[in-house]
Amino acid sequence: MTTAEYVYRSILSKISHLPLSYLQQVDNYLKGLNQSIEGRKKDNKDKILSLAGSWNDMSDADFDEYLQEAKATGEQMFSNRDFDCRISNKELRFKKG
Repeated sequence: MTTAEYVYRSILSKISHLPLSYLQQVDNYLKGLNQSIEGRKKDNKDKILSLAGSWNDMSDADFDEYLQEAKATGEQMFSNRDFDCRISNKELRFKKG
């Protein structure tokens, strides 16, 4: 049994022992929890989408310079790591727009 299955079964077992009068409170709590999770997902999606197309107004030369700087920064950040994170220029080709 996986951890997720164990937790799920444990929760169901505990809920099955609750008196009916408490189940509405549990239901309200779970509803609020789900709304909170969905709200966070929407906020994250909105934040990510706000960046979409950020570089559309850049010239090709500026965009290429940006990519080279990003590559150099990544190499500096991870140069002392045990793994090879270098990216070839061919792999660094992204499409604008």
